[in-house]
Amino acid sequence: MRVLVVPEFYRPDDASANGTVSDAVAWIREWLDRDPRMHVYVLAPPRESAGYEPADLLGDRGRVTLVEAEPPLSDLDRREPCTETGYSAAQLRAIRRRVFDVDAYVDVVVDQLRTGRTTLYKWLLDHSDQWAAAVRPFDVVANVHDLQLPFKHRYCSYRNGFQFRMEAAAAAFADGVWFTAGVDADGFRERATFLADDVVESAAGDAVVAGSPIRFDRFDERYADEPRWFHLAGSFWAKKNADRLFAVAETLRERFGVRTLLTSMDPIPDRYRERDWVEAHGEASRGTYERALDRGDVAVCASEYETMARTPFEQAASGQVLVVRDAPWVAECVPDDHPFAGSLDELPDLAARAVEGWSAAVEANRRLVDHARRVRGADACGRRTHRDLRRRVEGKTERYGRGKRPAVVARAARDCGDRFPLDDVLDRTAAYTGDGRPLPERESYAFVDLVYTLRALGFEDEGNPGTPTFRRR
Repeated sequence: MRVLVVPEFYRPDDASANGTVSDAVAWIREWLDRDPRMHVYVLAPPRESAGYEPADLLGDRGRVTLVEAEPPLSDLDRREPCTETGYSAAQLRAIRRRVFDVDAYVDVVVDQLRTGRTTLYKWLLDHSDQWAAAVRPFDVVANVHDLQLPFKHRYCSYRNGFQFRMEAAAAAFADGVWFTAGVDADGFRERATFLADDVVESAAGDAVVAGSPIRFDRFDERYADEPRWFHLAGSFWAKKNADRLFAVAETLRERFGVRTLLTSMDPIPDRYRERDWVEAHGEASRGTYERALDRGDVAVCASEYETMARTPFEQAASGQVLVVRDAPWVAECVPDDHPFAGSLDELPDLAARAVEGWSAAVEANRRLVDHARRVRGADACGRRTHRDLRRRVEGKTERYGRGKRPAVVARAARDCGDRFPLDDVLDRTAAYTGDGRPLPERESYAFVDLVYTLRALGFEDEGNPGTPTFRRR
């Protein structure tokens, strides 16, 4: 099985700062561990412009091919409004070069971009002889990682209801949908009322709630004997309610002498950092943040909305007792009876109660981490998404296997032995077509049918880079 993954780099200069990229990498890692015959293509900006090393996107693995090219509109002064936007000519050429020019193929595309899917779909169709194919050559799955529901964009200068309608429609008419969060799956059902009911139900009924995976084994869930540091981590976007978080910090300082440790990818405003009980690390690296995970004891999430926020749960998994705002998005990741979930106004008192009853707070946090591990552990998320990928390919193989398969392919495969590059068997079919042309050069036969014929005959793709090598199972 071969899969093309298209992550959105919404922080285009720093790959490590993108939850979407982290999700994709975690899924891919799990897929490769589960499926030793899988190959993944990752479409990404050039490493020098997005600040990553190949290993950061698993490009150092033999079964991952990085497809690097500049995205569209990358020369704009303000790029953030356009990071979800379509496909550039450079990207399409790079896909052709790394996939189709070496006689490879794509079974499934997982697309995180909100727009441009039609362009990608047409480009892939143009390279798949789709008019002759006995099965759909590929599936395009829309990964809806942050559905633009109306309440989410009220602080945003470049969004309104138009983007939600376009995103929902694009997802509804894709070949499949992965919602990163269940709250967005519910929001799609409730809010996409401008689409016919049967369209919404068809898309939502077959959708996968993929989850935003966290590798909990990377974090050390050790708790202090008594809390000394409140760790305030993350951006200063309006939805985060930074002033409310600092009200918690002031409460903990005044009542218990707890100091505040600040880490953010953004510059930290002076009004927060210029206090003698605050240790601030603005524009912090991943390493600085991870060291803070080891030092912090209490964490608070006051966000108005998130899509399965990653940072608070990494904090919790690192032994920081997590106090959360009781909002719809929290329900998936936090047990129903978590004693430290409440309204925005209640957060300072809840944090104080956690400090006062530290032993009970630690036990409650352990239960929260266990719950989150079941919902969004990397293994669980990898299992859900890989199952959907496998279902799509196996279903087509089964349908193809019930049909009439060209004897030409069976003869060519027999000549090539038990292991061969795909282009060898392709060339060998010319000996049996009667006119000396390889089978896929005929207008009535698609290249993808050669792949599915080999699968139906008991061969499998080894998942190697370049031209696929098939071997008998």
